[in-house]
Amino acid sequence: MNYEEILQYIQEQGYRLTSARKRVVEVLCQNSEYLGAYDIHHILEQNDIQVAVVSIYRVLEMLYNIGLLEKEEFGTGSERFCLKNAAQQHGHQLICTKCGQSKELGDCPIRHLAQTIESQSGYRIQNHWLRFFGLCPHCQAKEDVQPPKSIL
Repeated sequence: MNYEEILQYIQEQGYRLTSARKRVVEVLCQNSEYLGAYDIHHILEQNDIQVAVVSIYRVLEMLYNIGLLEKEEFGTGSERFCLKNAAQQHGHQLICTKCGQSKELGDCPIRHLAQTIESQSGYRIQNHWLRFFGLCPHCQAKEDVQPPKSIL
């Protein structure tokens, strides 16, 4: 679904098209990665658009409840969302288990493995999704810093 189709679907479900809803949908349409409320808030702020984080949470919950979003937990205690059509695209990610930052891997690192699995299993693979979990460089640097020793 594109931006206009999503807005139309929201109205068909009986919801008003508020400014916050339009802005959040716009950000989700422009990003294929999973985003949390604070990620969306940051993107909007960078574009000088003010939407309260609580409003973003409400919009995400509404979009999820009407079936437009995939919801994921990345091990950080916070939920992140992605439009269903974008979430179903072929993708591979690196995900920080501490801060939740995610990074898309460019080229498919397992294309040949998928082809081998397909030929050995008889399955026709339509999609696959690969995630690696670990600590991003920023969080690694934080962990390497030792707290000062107590003088007591």
